[in-house]
Amino acid sequence: MEKKLIKKVCIFLLCFFILLYIIYLLYGANFSVVKTETASLANVADSIYTNGYIVRNETLIKNDVNGVVAYEYDGNRKVSKGGVIAKVYASEQDASNHKQMKQLQEQIDIFEKLNRSAKRETTGLDSVRNSIRDNIISVNKNIIGGNLAELVDNEDDLLFALNESKLIIGEVKDYSSKVSQLQKEYNDLKGVTGEAIAEIKSPVSGYFTTSTDGYEKKNDYKNAVKMSYSQVNKALEYKPDKVADNVIGKVISDLNWYMVCPIESKLTLAINRNINSSYIKVNMPYAAAQSLPVDIMALNQKTKTDNGALVLRCNYMSPVLSSLRQEELQIDIQRFEGLRISKSALHEDYVTATVTDKNGKEKEETKKVLGVYVVSGSVLEFKEIAIEYSGDDYIICKQTPEEDELFSGRTVELYDRVVTEGSDLYDGKSVRV
Repeated sequence: MEKKLIKKVCIFLLCFFILLYIIYLLYGANFSVVKTETASLANVADSIYTNGYIVRNETLIKNDVNGVVAYEYDGNRKVSKGGVIAKVYASEQDASNHKQMKQLQEQIDIFEKLNRSAKRETTGLDSVRNSIRDNIISVNKNIIGGNLAELVDNEDDLLFALNESKLIIGEVKDYSSKVSQLQKEYNDLKGVTGEAIAEIKSPVSGYFTTSTDGYEKKNDYKNAVKMSYSQVNKALEYKPDKVADNVIGKVISDLNWYMVCPIESKLTLAINRNINSSYIKVNMPYAAAQSLPVDIMALNQKTKTDNGALVLRCNYMSPVLSSLRQEELQIDIQRFEGLRISKSALHEDYVTATVTDKNGKEKEETKKVLGVYVVSGSVLEFKEIAIEYSGDDYIICKQTPEEDELFSGRTVELYDRVVTEGSDLYDGKSVRV
Protein backbone atom coordinates (compact mmCIF):
# COMPACT_ATOMS: atom_id res chain seq x y z
CA MET A 1 0.00 0.00 0.00
CA GLU A 2 2.81 2.37 0.94
CA LYS A 3 4.65 1.55 -2.29
CA LYS A 4 1.56 2.48 -4.35
CA LEU A 5 1.24 5.80 -2.45
CA ILE A 6 4.89 6.65 -2.98
CA LYS A 7 4.52 5.81 -6.68
CA LYS A 8 1.49 8.09 -7.02
CA VAL A 9 3.32 10.95 -5.27
CA CYS A 10 6.32 10.58 -7.58
CA ILE A 11 4.10 10.57 -10.65
CA PHE A 12 2.27 13.67 -9.37
CA LEU A 13 5.55 15.55 -8.74
CA LEU A 14 6.86 14.52 -12.14
CA CYS A 15 3.71 15.79 -13.85
CA PHE A 16 3.88 19.00 -11.82
CA PHE A 17 7.46 19.76 -12.90
CA ILE A 18 6.63 18.90 -16.52
CA LEU A 19 3.73 21.35 -16.34
CA LEU A 20 6.00 24.04 -14.88
CA TYR A 21 8.47 23.48 -17.69
CA ILE A 22 5.72 23.77 -20.31
CA ILE A 23 4.52 27.02 -18.69
CA TYR A 24 8.10 28.33 -18.72
CA LEU A 25 8.45 27.49 -22.43
CA LEU A 26 5.15 29.18 -23.24
CA TYR A 27 6.14 32.24 -21.17
CA GLY A 28 9.51 32.49 -22.89
CA ALA A 29 7.87 32.24 -26.27
CA ASN A 30 5.58 35.18 -25.57
CA PHE A 31 7.96 37.42 -23.61
CA SER A 32 11.16 38.84 -25.11
CA VAL A 33 14.14 39.46 -22.80
CA VAL A 34 15.51 43.03 -22.93
CA LYS A 35 18.19 45.04 -21.16
CA THR A 36 17.38 48.47 -19.79
CA GLU A 37 18.91 51.55 -18.22
CA THR A 38 17.30 54.21 -16.06
CA ALA A 39 16.82 57.65 -17.61
CA SER A 40 18.75 59.94 -15.26
CA LEU A 41 19.48 63.66 -15.06
CA ALA A 42 22.79 64.78 -16.54
CA ASN A 43 24.65 68.04 -16.95
CA VAL A 44 27.27 68.26 -19.71
CA ALA A 45 29.23 71.01 -21.41
CA ASP A 46 30.06 71.59 -25.05
CA SER A 47 33.78 72.26 -24.77
CA ILE A 48 36.70 73.44 -26.90
CA TYR A 49 40.27 72.43 -26.03
CA THR A 50 43.13 74.75 -26.90
CA ASN A 51 46.26 76.45 -25.55
CA GLY A 52 45.99 79.85 -23.95
CA TYR A 53 48.45 82.69 -23.49
CA ILE A 54 47.73 85.01 -20.55
CA VAL A 55 48.16 88.76 -20.86
CA ARG A 56 48.04 90.98 -17.77
CA ASN A 57 48.88 94.62 -17.03
CA GLU A 58 52.05 93.99 -15.00
CA THR A 59 54.51 96.39 -13.42
CA LEU A 60 57.83 94.98 -12.22
CA ILE A 61 58.87 96.11 -8.73
CA LYS A 62 62.58 96.75 -8.24
CA ASN A 63 64.90 97.37 -5.32
CA ASP A 64 68.06 99.40 -5.89
CA VAL A 65 69.14 99.66 -2.23
CA ASN A 66 71.80 97.30 -0.88
CA GLY A 67 70.43 95.22 1.96
CA VAL A 68 68.00 92.44 2.83
CA VAL A 69 64.44 92.68 1.48
CA ALA A 70 61.59 91.67 3.82
CA TYR A 71 58.05 91.60 2.41
CA GLU A 72 55.26 93.22 4.37
CA TYR A 73 52.85 90.36 3.63
CA ASP A 74 52.95 86.58 3.90
CA GLY A 75 51.69 85.60 0.49
CA ASN A 76 50.29 87.73 -2.32
CA ARG A 77 48.05 90.69 -1.55
CA LYS A 78 46.12 93.61 -2.98
CA VAL A 79 48.09 96.85 -2.65
CA SER A 80 47.20 100.49 -3.08
CA LYS A 81 49.24 103.05 -4.99
CA GLY A 82 52.01 104.23 -2.68
CA GLY A 83 51.47 101.32 -0.32
CA VAL A 84 54.54 99.70 1.26
CA ILE A 85 55.30 96.32 -0.34
CA ALA A 86 58.58 95.58 1.40
CA LYS A 87 61.28 97.08 3.58
CA VAL A 88 65.07 96.86 3.25
CA TYR A 89 67.22 96.07 6.29
CA ALA A 90 70.94 96.29 6.83
CA SER A 91 71.27 92.65 7.88
CA GLU A 92 69.50 89.31 7.67
CA GLN A 93 69.11 89.33 11.46
CA ASP A 94 67.34 92.70 11.43
CA ALA A 95 64.97 91.47 8.71
CA SER A 96 64.24 88.25 10.62
CA ASN A 97 63.69 90.14 13.89
CA HIS A 98 61.25 92.56 12.29
CA LYS A 99 59.25 89.66 10.86
CA GLN A 100 59.03 88.12 14.33
CA MET A 101 58.08 91.50 15.81
CA LYS A 102 55.27 91.87 13.31
CA GLN A 103 53.93 88.39 14.16
CA LEU A 104 54.15 89.17 17.88
CA GLN A 105 52.26 92.43 17.43
CA GLU A 106 49.49 90.63 15.54
CA GLN A 107 49.17 88.14 18.41
CA ILE A 108 49.14 90.97 20.98
CA ASP A 109 46.32 92.66 19.05
CA ILE A 110 44.30 89.40 19.02
CA PHE A 111 44.64 88.75 22.77
CA GLU A 112 43.91 92.38 23.65
CA LYS A 113 40.75 92.16 21.55
CA LEU A 114 39.82 88.94 23.40
CA ASN A 115 40.26 90.71 26.75
CA ARG A 116 37.90 93.49 25.63
CA SER A 117 35.42 90.83 24.47
CA ALA A 118 35.61 89.08 27.87
CA LYS A 119 34.73 92.31 29.69
CA ARG A 120 31.65 92.84 27.52
CA GLU A 121 30.48 89.19 27.87
CA THR A 122 28.20 89.56 24.86
CA THR A 123 29.24 86.55 22.81
CA GLY A 124 27.44 83.23 23.25
CA LEU A 125 29.03 79.78 23.02
CA ASP A 126 26.82 78.76 20.07
CA SER A 127 27.95 81.82 18.15
CA VAL A 128 31.62 81.00 18.78
CA ARG A 129 31.11 77.36 17.78
CA ASN A 130 29.51 78.50 14.52
CA SER A 131 32.47 80.82 13.94
CA ILE A 132 34.94 77.95 14.51
CA ARG A 133 33.02 75.71 12.11
CA ASP A 134 32.77 78.40 9.40
CA ASN A 135 36.47 79.22 9.65
CA ILE A 136 37.50 75.56 9.41
CA ILE A 137 35.38 75.27 6.24
CA SER A 138 36.98 78.44 4.83
CA VAL A 139 40.49 77.15 5.66
CA ASN A 140 39.80 73.92 3.77
CA LYS A 141 38.39 75.79 0.76
CA ASN A 142 41.36 78.17 0.60
CA ILE A 143 43.86 75.30 0.91
CA ILE A 144 42.18 73.52 -2.02
CA GLY A 145 41.92 76.74 -4.04
CA GLY A 146 45.47 77.87 -3.27
CA ASN A 147 44.27 81.22 -1.85
CA LEU A 148 47.18 81.81 0.50
CA ALA A 149 46.35 85.41 1.41
CA GLU A 150 42.81 84.49 2.45
CA LEU A 151 44.19 81.45 4.28
CA VAL A 152 46.29 83.67 6.57
CA ASP A 153 43.18 85.71 7.47
CA ASN A 154 41.17 82.51 8.10
CA GLU A 155 43.85 81.17 10.44
CA ASP A 156 43.80 84.43 12.45
CA ASP A 157 39.99 84.33 12.71
CA LEU A 158 40.07 80.64 13.70
CA LEU A 159 42.70 81.29 16.41
CA PHE A 160 40.58 84.12 17.77
CA ALA A 161 37.42 81.96 17.91
CA LEU A 162 39.23 79.04 19.60
CA ASN A 163 40.69 81.27 22.31
CA GLU A 164 37.36 83.05 22.76
CA SER A 165 35.68 79.71 23.46
CA LYS A 166 38.12 79.16 26.36
CA LEU A 167 36.96 82.44 27.91
CA ILE A 168 33.28 81.52 27.58
CA ILE A 169 33.58 78.06 29.15
CA GLY A 170 35.77 79.44 31.94
CA GLU A 171 38.95 77.58 31.03
CA VAL A 172 40.80 80.91 31.31
CA LYS A 173 39.77 84.13 33.09
CA ASP A 174 41.50 86.52 30.68
CA TYR A 175 44.64 86.79 28.56
CA SER A 176 46.41 89.61 30.40
CA SER A 177 49.40 87.40 31.31
CA LYS A 178 49.65 86.25 27.68
CA VAL A 179 49.68 89.86 26.47
CA SER A 180 52.43 90.74 28.99
CA GLN A 181 54.54 87.76 27.88
CA LEU A 182 54.19 88.66 24.16
CA GLN A 183 54.88 92.34 24.85
CA LYS A 184 58.12 91.46 26.68
CA GLU A 185 59.27 89.31 23.73
CA TYR A 186 58.47 92.18 21.36
CA ASN A 187 60.38 94.74 23.44
CA ASP A 188 63.42 92.44 23.82
CA LEU A 189 63.63 92.05 20.03
CA LYS A 190 63.11 95.74 19.40
CA GLY A 191 66.03 96.59 21.66
CA VAL A 192 68.52 94.66 19.53
CA THR A 193 67.08 95.32 16.05
CA GLY A 194 67.94 98.08 13.60
CA GLU A 195 65.22 99.98 11.74
CA ALA A 196 64.62 99.60 8.00
CA ILE A 197 67.01 101.56 5.78
CA ALA A 198 64.49 101.87 2.92
CA GLU A 199 60.86 101.19 1.97
CA ILE A 200 59.71 99.82 -1.37
CA LYS A 201 56.34 101.25 -2.37
CA SER A 202 53.97 100.25 -5.16
CA PRO A 203 53.81 102.75 -8.05
CA VAL A 204 50.30 101.50 -8.92
CA SER A 205 47.35 99.87 -7.18
CA GLY A 206 46.66 96.22 -7.90
CA TYR A 207 47.60 92.71 -6.87
CA PHE A 208 51.19 92.16 -5.70
CA THR A 209 52.92 88.84 -6.26
CA THR A 210 56.51 87.76 -5.79
CA SER A 211 56.19 85.52 -8.86
CA THR A 212 57.87 86.72 -12.09
CA ASP A 213 58.49 84.71 -15.27
CA GLY A 214 60.19 86.98 -17.83
CA TYR A 215 57.07 87.39 -20.00
CA GLU A 216 55.86 90.61 -18.35
CA LYS A 217 56.97 92.88 -21.21
CA LYS A 218 56.31 90.54 -24.13
CA ASN A 219 52.85 91.82 -25.01
CA ASP A 220 51.10 95.18 -24.75
CA TYR A 221 48.12 94.79 -22.44
CA LYS A 222 46.19 97.52 -24.29
CA ASN A 223 46.38 95.60 -27.57
CA ALA A 224 45.47 92.15 -26.18
CA VAL A 225 41.88 92.33 -27.46
CA LYS A 226 43.14 92.95 -31.00
CA MET A 227 45.61 90.05 -31.21
CA SER A 228 45.42 87.96 -34.40
CA TYR A 229 45.69 84.20 -34.89
CA SER A 230 49.34 84.49 -35.98
CA GLN A 231 50.22 86.82 -33.09
CA VAL A 232 48.76 84.40 -30.54
CA ASN A 233 50.70 81.48 -32.00
CA LYS A 234 53.85 83.60 -31.91
CA ALA A 235 53.20 84.46 -28.26
CA LEU A 236 52.87 80.78 -27.40
CA GLU A 237 56.39 80.24 -28.80
CA TYR A 238 58.01 83.12 -26.87
CA LYS A 239 61.10 82.45 -24.78
CA PRO A 240 61.16 84.33 -21.46
CA ASP A 241 63.45 87.32 -20.87
CA LYS A 242 65.96 87.10 -18.07
CA VAL A 243 64.52 88.66 -14.92
CA ALA A 244 66.88 91.26 -13.44
CA ASP A 245 68.43 90.51 -10.05
CA ASN A 246 66.91 93.62 -8.49
CA VAL A 247 63.30 92.62 -9.35
CA ILE A 248 61.45 91.56 -6.17
CA GLY A 249 58.01 90.92 -7.71
CA LYS A 250 55.31 92.61 -9.72
CA VAL A 251 51.96 94.35 -9.34
CA ILE A 252 49.10 93.24 -11.57
CA SER A 253 47.01 96.34 -12.10
CA ASP A 254 43.59 96.60 -13.77
CA LEU A 255 40.86 94.30 -12.55
CA ASN A 256 40.62 92.38 -15.83
CA TRP A 257 43.17 90.12 -17.50
CA TYR A 258 43.02 88.17 -20.75
CA MET A 259 43.43 84.66 -22.11
CA VAL A 260 44.16 84.68 -25.84
CA CYS A 261 43.76 81.40 -27.71
CA PRO A 262 44.29 80.17 -31.29
CA ILE A 263 41.06 78.62 -32.62
CA GLU A 264 40.85 76.50 -35.75
CA SER A 265 38.26 77.55 -38.33
CA LYS A 266 36.09 74.44 -37.80
CA LEU A 267 35.50 75.52 -34.18
CA THR A 268 34.88 79.23 -34.72
CA LEU A 269 31.24 78.67 -35.80
CA ALA A 270 30.33 77.24 -32.37
CA ILE A 271 31.97 80.23 -30.66
CA ASN A 272 30.20 82.75 -32.90
CA ARG A 273 26.87 81.12 -32.01
CA ASN A 274 27.55 81.67 -28.30
CA ILE A 275 29.56 84.89 -28.39
CA ASN A 276 26.91 86.75 -26.33
CA SER A 277 26.23 83.87 -23.96
CA SER A 278 26.20 84.61 -20.23
CA TYR A 279 27.56 81.10 -19.64
CA ILE A 280 31.19 80.72 -20.69
CA LYS A 281 33.64 79.01 -18.34
CA VAL A 282 37.29 78.04 -18.53
CA ASN A 283 38.92 75.07 -16.83
CA MET A 284 42.69 74.67 -16.53
CA PRO A 285 43.09 70.94 -15.80
CA TYR A 286 46.79 71.18 -14.93
CA ALA A 287 46.78 74.45 -12.99
CA ALA A 288 43.63 75.73 -11.28
CA ALA A 289 41.10 73.68 -9.33
CA GLN A 290 38.08 75.89 -9.96
CA SER A 291 36.23 76.83 -13.16
CA LEU A 292 36.60 80.48 -14.10
CA PRO A 293 33.67 82.51 -15.47
CA VAL A 294 34.85 84.58 -18.45
CA ASP A 295 33.49 86.94 -21.10
CA ILE A 296 34.22 86.59 -24.80
CA MET A 297 35.79 89.91 -25.77
CA ALA A 298 36.62 89.11 -29.39
CA LEU A 299 37.02 86.40 -31.98
CA ASN A 300 39.47 87.98 -34.40
CA GLN A 301 39.19 86.51 -37.92
CA LYS A 302 39.86 87.90 -41.37
CA THR A 303 36.78 86.05 -42.66
CA LYS A 304 34.22 83.74 -41.04
CA THR A 305 35.98 80.70 -42.56
CA ASP A 306 39.49 81.58 -41.34
CA ASN A 307 41.29 80.51 -38.19
CA GLY A 308 40.81 83.01 -35.39
CA ALA A 309 42.15 84.38 -32.12
CA LEU A 310 39.73 84.05 -29.24
CA VAL A 311 40.13 86.67 -26.49
CA LEU A 312 38.59 85.85 -23.10
CA ARG A 313 38.39 88.29 -20.19
CA CYS A 314 38.47 87.28 -16.52
CA ASN A 315 38.49 89.31 -13.29
CA TYR A 316 39.31 86.55 -10.78
CA MET A 317 42.76 86.58 -9.17
CA SER A 318 44.65 84.31 -6.77
CA PRO A 319 48.27 83.32 -6.11
CA VAL A 320 47.88 80.39 -8.52
CA LEU A 321 46.28 82.46 -11.28
CA SER A 322 48.83 85.26 -10.92
CA SER A 323 51.65 82.84 -11.76
CA LEU A 324 50.12 81.31 -14.92
CA ARG A 325 51.25 82.23 -18.44
CA GLN A 326 50.76 79.42 -20.96
CA GLU A 327 48.15 76.82 -20.12
CA GLU A 328 46.01 74.14 -21.69
CA LEU A 329 42.42 75.35 -21.57
CA GLN A 330 39.05 73.64 -21.64
CA ILE A 331 36.56 76.28 -22.73
CA ASP A 332 32.95 75.36 -21.91
CA ILE A 333 30.93 77.44 -24.36
CA GLN A 334 27.51 75.97 -23.59
CA ARG A 335 25.97 73.72 -20.94
CA PHE A 336 23.17 71.23 -21.46
CA GLU A 337 20.85 69.66 -18.89
CA GLY A 338 18.42 66.82 -19.48
CA LEU A 339 17.99 63.06 -19.45
CA ARG A 340 21.02 60.96 -20.35
CA ILE A 341 20.27 58.01 -22.64
CA SER A 342 22.62 55.64 -24.47
CA LYS A 343 22.61 55.90 -28.26
CA SER A 344 21.97 52.14 -28.43
CA ALA A 345 18.46 52.88 -27.12
CA LEU A 346 17.47 55.05 -30.11
CA HIS A 347 14.91 53.73 -32.61
CA GLU A 348 12.48 55.01 -35.18
CA ASP A 349 8.83 54.01 -35.03
CA TYR A 350 5.45 55.24 -36.12
CA VAL A 351 3.23 57.24 -33.76
CA THR A 352 -0.32 58.45 -34.24
CA ALA A 353 -1.59 61.81 -33.08
CA THR A 354 -4.72 63.91 -33.51
CA VAL A 355 -3.97 67.01 -35.59
CA THR A 356 -6.01 69.94 -36.84
CA ASP A 357 -5.99 70.60 -40.59
CA LYS A 358 -6.13 74.01 -42.26
CA ASN A 359 -9.94 73.89 -42.24
CA GLY A 360 -9.99 73.46 -38.47
CA LYS A 361 -11.04 69.83 -38.59
CA GLU A 362 -9.39 67.23 -36.37
CA LYS A 363 -8.00 64.05 -37.86
CA GLU A 364 -5.59 61.29 -36.94
CA GLU A 365 -2.19 61.32 -38.57
CA THR A 366 0.67 58.82 -38.40
CA LYS A 367 4.31 59.82 -38.60
CA LYS A 368 7.69 58.12 -38.22
CA VAL A 369 9.71 59.73 -35.40
CA LEU A 370 12.88 59.15 -33.35
CA GLY A 371 12.39 57.80 -29.85
CA VAL A 372 13.05 55.04 -27.33
CA TYR A 373 11.22 52.01 -26.00
CA VAL A 374 10.33 52.16 -22.33
CA VAL A 375 9.29 49.20 -20.16
CA SER A 376 5.94 49.99 -18.56
CA GLY A 377 4.98 47.08 -16.31
CA SER A 378 5.85 44.20 -18.65
CA VAL A 379 4.92 45.96 -21.89
CA LEU A 380 6.95 48.18 -24.23
CA GLU A 381 5.86 51.76 -24.76
CA PHE A 382 7.40 53.88 -27.53
CA LYS A 383 8.19 57.45 -26.50
CA GLU A 384 9.34 60.27 -28.73
CA ILE A 385 12.44 62.31 -27.78
CA ALA A 386 13.83 65.81 -28.41
CA ILE A 387 17.63 65.74 -28.46
CA GLU A 388 19.40 68.58 -26.64
CA TYR A 389 23.00 67.33 -27.01
CA SER A 390 24.73 64.39 -28.71
CA GLY A 391 27.93 62.84 -27.30
CA ASP A 392 30.03 59.94 -28.54
CA ASP A 393 27.83 57.15 -27.18
CA TYR A 394 24.99 58.98 -25.46
CA ILE A 395 22.51 61.79 -25.93
CA ILE A 396 20.91 64.37 -23.63
CA CYS A 397 17.13 64.60 -24.11
CA LYS A 398 14.98 67.54 -23.12
CA GLN A 399 12.83 66.86 -20.09
CA THR A 400 10.16 69.32 -21.14
CA PRO A 401 10.35 69.90 -24.90
CA GLU A 402 8.39 72.69 -26.54
CA GLU A 403 5.00 71.72 -27.92
CA ASP A 404 6.13 71.91 -31.54
CA GLU A 405 9.17 69.69 -30.89
CA LEU A 406 7.07 66.54 -30.39
CA PHE A 407 4.56 65.11 -32.84
CA SER A 408 2.90 62.76 -30.35
CA GLY A 409 3.21 64.94 -27.25
CA ARG A 410 4.60 61.99 -25.30
CA THR A 411 8.30 61.87 -24.32
CA VAL A 412 10.69 59.99 -22.07
CA GLU A 413 10.57 60.84 -18.35
CA LEU A 414 12.99 60.78 -15.42
CA TYR A 415 13.52 57.23 -14.04
CA ASP A 416 11.92 55.54 -17.07
CA ARG A 417 13.39 52.09 -17.79
CA VAL A 418 14.74 52.61 -21.30
CA VAL A 419 15.53 49.55 -23.43
CA THR A 420 19.14 49.45 -24.61
CA GLU A 421 19.24 45.86 -25.95
CA GLY A 422 16.50 43.71 -27.45
CA SER A 423 15.22 42.32 -30.73
CA ASP A 424 12.00 42.83 -32.72
CA LEU A 425 10.89 45.74 -30.54
CA TYR A 426 7.50 47.36 -31.05
CA ASP A 427 4.95 49.35 -29.07
CA GLY A 428 2.80 47.07 -26.90
CA LYS A 429 5.15 44.08 -26.95
CA SER A 430 5.37 41.95 -23.77
CA VAL A 431 8.91 41.74 -22.41
CA ARG A 432 10.97 40.50 -19.50
CA VAL A 433 13.82 42.55 -18.00
